[in-house]
Amino acid sequence: MKKYINKIKKYIIAEILFDILCTIFAAYIPILQKEMFDSLGGGKLSQIPVIITLFVALQMLSGVCTYFCMLFTWKGAIKFEAILKRDFISALLRKNEQSFYAYSTSDYISLQGNDITALEQDYLQPWIDVFRSVNMFVIYAVVIVVYVDWRIALAIIFSSFLVVAGPKITGKIVSDKRMVYQNQMAEYVNRITDILNGYKLVNNFTRDQITKVHEDTLNRTAERRYAYGKSKTASLSINEIAIKIIQIVSFICACILLIKGEISIGAGVATFSYVSSFISPLESILYDVNTIQSTNEVQKKFLDIINSGIRGDLPIPQKVETGISLHDIDFQNGAFHMKIDQLYFDKGKKYALVGSNGCGKSTLLKLIMQYLKPDSGEIRLDGKPIDTLDTSACISYIDQNEYIYRAGLDDNVTIYGSYPNVSKQILDNFWHKKQDNREDIDCQKMSGGEKQIIAFLRVVARDTPIVLMDEPFSAMDVANTEKIQEFLLHSREMADKTVIIITHDVSEETLAKYDKVIRVNEFRC
Repeated sequence: MKKYINKIKKYIIAEILFDILCTIFAAYIPILQKEMFDSLGGGKLSQIPVIITLFVALQMLSGVCTYFCMLFTWKGAIKFEAILKRDFISALLRKNEQSFYAYSTSDYISLQGNDITALEQDYLQPWIDVFRSVNMFVIYAVVIVVYVDWRIALAIIFSSFLVVAGPKITGKIVSDKRMVYQNQMAEYVNRITDILNGYKLVNNFTRDQITKVHEDTLNRTAERRYAYGKSKTASLSINEIAIKIIQIVSFICACILLIKGEISIGAGVATFSYVSSFISPLESILYDVNTIQSTNEVQKKFLDIINSGIRGDLPIPQKVETGISLHDIDFQNGAFHMKIDQLYFDKGKKYALVGSNGCGKSTLLKLIMQYLKPDSGEIRLDGKPIDTLDTSACISYIDQNEYIYRAGLDDNVTIYGSYPNVSKQILDNFWHKKQDNREDIDCQKMSGGEKQIIAFLRVVARDTPIVLMDEPFSAMDVANTEKIQEFLLHSREMADKTVIIITHDVSEETLAKYDKVIRVNEFRC
């Protein structure tokens, strides 16, 4: 996390500098109290107006410094959180497929929405508070030695070191409990997402059971949070006991010195003020150290996600010379087993993949896309191992449930302008709805067939030499299916492109349109 702190160090330095000034001003206030009591006791009433003036001035200066300190605190915290969130999303968008799918979308949402905010609140700010508290501790110690009595300062400082041992005892326990709760919270977000996405399945017969599933997950989440809260409460209680020790030691020390007449009444009053001032930074240190330690697992998870599975800078072929070939492929997932000795997809040819449900049609395309990795064997593009290439410029892939963004039609087709070269003629030809502004369309509310037309238009916009399509017509009407299929297989724009389509339409008329039909059942072991 050090590199993120370095990025906001100017705000941290400014915050600490203003805090030091604020602490210096505040540290002199008990000295004025001491001088006031000593002046009253010694009959020096002429000193009182000066003391009052200095008191007001120090309070005002302290208030101004506090304002600027808080201002830089907010600025640094917001900047820190924004940098973490920016790097997190940037890392996710650069991950390889296997690494990305190691976590669910709900896990990522939970980490982005909850855990990163926790790192700002429970890691960054507590660390800064520790520095501020140490500064306060040192300043008050110096002031007590110089203006009150070195023995009182020594007693307070010695007992303070004993207090710091508290977080070492409790920090690991709190950290573990917190991580259990955070993981359970991610599960709860996952459950809520699942329930809401399946809303159409809710009816009078299913509502009670779905509610029960939610209640069970909610109760487990509440239990994990209570366990975390209980461990944190125990930690804070131990720290509170330690703080009481400082109060007892300093009180006894001041009483003894007063009885012996070795300090004045004013010094005694100042001592009790400084004890309170000492306790505040110590309480802060104890709380902050525990809080920082409680984020250890969150830090580890965040850093692991952003640093692992990132795509390297691989060669990006812009065109295809020969095609795709599979050699000695062996892939197994549980009871599913696929074995391919040799399989070729030649440049410019049109292929239909057919077979029964579960025979491996989608698996075959996902192996080519590297969404899945074969246990053995090699897939090649123009004779080069495909896992050594970035194929984004030469292979496009869509399935029957292609994701549609919360955006207008043009942004969905071009992926926010990433593929801007789709011709207006093709767009108008395949999108028949006439709206004044296509960006006013709510694409997520479209029918399944309309969404599949958008997915097809994305393929046209990408203009890659190889196109993989997993049941792209499953929700379309007959007219649109025939029109798009004709474009993919026989249009001038697609003439030199390799097209591989999974289809359940096995009529002779349909299959005759393809250059080759591959029956995937033959590869199932």
